[in-house]
Amino acid sequence: MMLAMKVQLFGLALALCLCAACSSAPRWKQEGKTQAETERDYNQCYSLTVDKYGSDSLNSPHFDADLNSCMEAKGYKQEA
Repeated sequence: MMLAMKVQLFGLALALCLCAACSSAPRWKQEGKTQAETERDYNQCYSLTVDKYGSDSLNSPHFDADLNSCMEAKGYKQEA
């Protein structure tokens, strides 16, 4: 019985962490762009930024700044 309770609590904690991570990520919007177009542009900017900094720098503020600059250069704005 105690193991089942620990598994349930772990599952709940994991679900809460995932929800928090999803809700805190910036969302990009541009008038007239579909979700598919936005995802394509984001993936392109992400790839360019990874090429510049390497995959070891994904949590770097420079990485985020360049990724944001790329999206802004394409005409996107962040939504909270």
